[in-house]
Amino acid sequence: MSALITVFAEIAFLILLGFLLRKKRVIDERGQQCLTGILMSAVLPFSILSSSQQEYSLVFLKAVLAVAGAAICFYIGSLLLMNIILSKKKFDWKERVVMIMSSVFANTGFVGFPLMKTLFGAPGLLLASVYNLIFNIFFYTYGMHSFSGGKTNAKQAIFNPVTIASVVSLILFMIPWRFPGVVTNAIDLVGGMTVPLSMIIVGSTLATVEIKKVFSDSKSYIVSALRLVVFPLIMCAAVLVIRRFFYMMPVTATTIVLMTALPCASMNVILSERYDCAPKFCARTFVLSFALMAITMPLMMMLCMYFFPAT
Repeated sequence: MSALITVFAEIAFLILLGFLLRKKRVIDERGQQCLTGILMSAVLPFSILSSSQQEYSLVFLKAVLAVAGAAICFYIGSLLLMNIILSKKKFDWKERVVMIMSSVFANTGFVGFPLMKTLFGAPGLLLASVYNLIFNIFFYTYGMHSFSGGKTNAKQAIFNPVTIASVVSLILFMIPWRFPGVVTNAIDLVGGMTVPLSMIIVGSTLATVEIKKVFSDSKSYIVSALRLVVFPLIMCAAVLVIRRFFYMMPVTATTIVLMTALPCASMNVILSERYDCAPKFCARTFVLSFALMAITMPLMMMLCMYFFPAT
């Protein structure tokens, strides 16, 4: 629980800073676009490369593959399901994109990393990194194409800096070679700006949103319910079935479920702002999911403790 409180406090501070900077006009619309460009083109790729430098042992090789497989199945299945369901609903196409992306893609980095590290130490951080690498590949291909309204072609989706960094990171993660210390430190230094910069951008976007609308938008509640409750319960059920036939360590099973139970990804807000894809609705949904996580995450943690007790 203390890990959740710490994460909430850090998020709140950074978002508030961005909010105040926008209100004081230190950041304007043009400035926010520039910050978003820097984040997407330079800072975030270095952060992704940094995640590939995690050390792992052969003992966790099966766990790594299990988490990667679970993440791949989740993203493919949930994206297909959400597209089928929402194709029959009369929503503005931009709101439909935000609903799909916010329901499927969680904050696996900033929230997932510290939470898993606090719960399980280095093994938890290792498995969270694997889940996050799969997130990057799906988010910066399918997600970027969706937010842009199909304006990014296949070449742009595959060869943008973030996608290239994600693929390279996945390869580096699975081989024993690591960057020299000085290179790793430089990469970490640049990548370390990802969280504060992205949260400041989110706060700046929220400065243009009526806060009272955050808790009065029914669509945001639907998205939050899917993100925080429905999808995690489906994943938990799937893991329980798999464990009947194959051995899976408690830390692996718990990581898979909790990484699926995180609130909406802040990068949804970043891309919705960049491509003008219902950014205010996306920001409202982002904030609501974080607020509701204070209730749902402890419940999910207790559920995992019951079904996947440490031996």
